[in-house]
Amino acid sequence: MANTQYLLWVMIGTLTLLCIFIGVVVGRAKTPRIGTLTFAGLIAFFLLAIFLITR
Repeated sequence: MANTQYLLWVMIGTLTLLCIFIGVVVGRAKTPRIGTLTFAGLIAFFLLAIFLITR
């Protein structure tokens, strides 16, 4: 049970850092359109990476 809780906290921490990273990258965009495209691109990249890793 302790291993499951440890893994949960590691995943929560990783997702928090990922959200902060995406927010910083999108927030630095010069226009809202570029920010939206950057956000969509990062989400697509991470989904593709998850798909390839878990395959």
